[in-house]
Amino acid sequence: MARKRMKRKIEEANVPLSAMMDVVFLLLIYFIATQKPIIEDTLLGVNLPAPGSSKSDKPVQLFTIDVFKVNGAEGDNVYYLNGRPWYFSDLKETLIETAKTDPDITVIINCDPNARHKKLIRILDACNEAGLSKLNLLNDPTVRFVKNNN
Repeated sequence: MARKRMKRKIEEANVPLSAMMDVVFLLLIYFIATQKPIIEDTLLGVNLPAPGSSKSDKPVQLFTIDVFKVNGAEGDNVYYLNGRPWYFSDLKETLIETAKTDPDITVIINCDPNARHKKLIRILDACNEAGLSKLNLLNDPTVRFVKNNN
């Protein structure tokens, strides 16, 4: 006996997509409404004094070293310490002597965006060699950066 194969008609199941889309959009609206924006300023580390700590009578001593693009033959050796021009060798000796007397001195390095990178690296290496650890690097837009050695 031969069996006849019956072709079954397979009906495709109809999935109601409108209900699923409603749920997806509701979840999307929920996640957008409850999102907390990331404020990048809050991610910065701030060192505050401990509560109840007394202020020291000793004022904070600062060195401000300006790294400029200086025109002239010896432009790569000229730095500005507290507004006065210094040659690198003299500045390095001054940093070493100062670090011996006060290793907690704060050094602010104000770097011109047009200055050579090696000038900044040299002054950072000199501070490291002197043992100074409180270094601040900034770029102050209010400072005029072009210094002429004329």
